Amino acid sequence: MRAVVILLVLSFAATALALSDDAALSRRILGTWHEYRHDTRYFPDGTYLTDPAENPPTLRSGKWRIKDGNLIETWRFEGAQEDSTVVYQIIQLDQRVMRFRTLSQDGPFRPEGWKLPSGVYTRTRVS
Repeated sequence: MRAVVILLVLSFAATALALSDDAALSRRILGTWHEYRHDTRYFPDGTYLTDPAENPPTLRSGKWRIKDGNLIETWRFEGAQEDSTVVYQIIQLDQRVMRFRTLSQDGPFRPEGWKLPSGVYTRTRVS
């Protein structure tokens, strides 16, 4: 039993160390990622675009940053008076896969009845 506890502690520590460097995560996220129905492209200047292949883009664009291992996206819906912000907890981010869960979402048009934190979502790298 003690060995199991030690292994769990070490695995959590290794994960925390791997995800603790916000600068490394910010470099790793750059590019285009696919999730279910949408693609999202993250640019080095801290902006992102959802469904970048659509011309003109019909969904959303905004700003992103990584702080304390969390991905924070901010955007403004057309016609809204204030920004919307979502905070994702990054679980895994490597060259091929991004796994995350939603910790919070604030702003206009927030889905009612949404239970947070959410389940785990997966995006795969397109480019």
